[in-house]
Amino acid sequence: MRKRLFIGSSSEELHLANAAKKILEKNFDVVVWNDKIWDSSVFRINQNFLSDLLKASLKFDFGILIGSKDDKVEYRGKKVLQPRDNVLFELGLFLGRLGLSKCAFIVEKELKILSDLQGVTLSFFDRKNVNSFNNAVEQVSEVFKNSSDTEINFFPSATLASVYFENLVAPTCRFLIKNKGYELNGVHYEKYKLKIIIPERITSDLNIKFESLKAGLPTTKVDIESSGRPRNIYHETQITDDTIEFVDFPTIISGINYAILNLLPNEFNQLNADYDLIVERELSKFIVTLKQLLLRNGFDNIVHIIREQDLKH
Repeated sequence: MRKRLFIGSSSEELHLANAAKKILEKNFDVVVWNDKIWDSSVFRINQNFLSDLLKASLKFDFGILIGSKDDKVEYRGKKVLQPRDNVLFELGLFLGRLGLSKCAFIVEKELKILSDLQGVTLSFFDRKNVNSFNNAVEQVSEVFKNSSDTEINFFPSATLASVYFENLVAPTCRFLIKNKGYELNGVHYEKYKLKIIIPERITSDLNIKFESLKAGLPTTKVDIESSGRPRNIYHETQITDDTIEFVDFPTIISGINYAILNLLPNEFNQLNADYDLIVERELSKFIVTLKQLLLRNGFDNIVHIIREQDLKH
């Protein structure tokens, strides 16, 4: 899946944003904020401005803001040029949602840059030199292409994946390693794995969804002890050849739904394409975060993450 990239600028500099899009769209799916072309832009007419921005920040993998010398302000007794306030606001919003490595600010050399932007990917250009702007865009493109998909951030999905890992995945893996497998019905299985099944989409009642999936699997419920927990951990199991598979359905991902509804309460009173896109992105981030935690803790050879649609093949 190609990464999605958002470009924002002042209305006076849309020609620069469109020029950047031509360079970037060979590697990314690019959308420019063009408030005059409502049917193809991120932002729809008659919708709340801030709500549109919040939605956009959830739909994209990367954000680029173009800073041009639109406003003259007085700074410590001197007249300096700086970008429009709305451009800086959008940059701050995308930084908060996507993280430093996923956002860039392409700015004219003459601009006064806020000290708070230290650490942000900055690329400067000379308005009088077309190649200078193109090179600045190419520089940002390379940064984004080399950006890791495995970094853990603070999206709701990443937090939920961390909680799920600490409370179920890690204790299960430690138990199996410590006991060199698991004994079921008088047979000790030295080969084992934990299979985590992620649904195709998040429904309003994930418990019913998972019960439906479980009905298609010949499983037996077992429990394992975990130190530091007041209750045992319960799993469905099945035997494949000489391997015992622990099967789990992470109902914790229902929290993604609640998080999105709280972030955008007026946007998703009914299911729509935008909702599906954002939820799918969050499910992907849940999986990526979980895989990163497995690698960090050496459990990646034990745990197998499977999407529901792959069970059908």
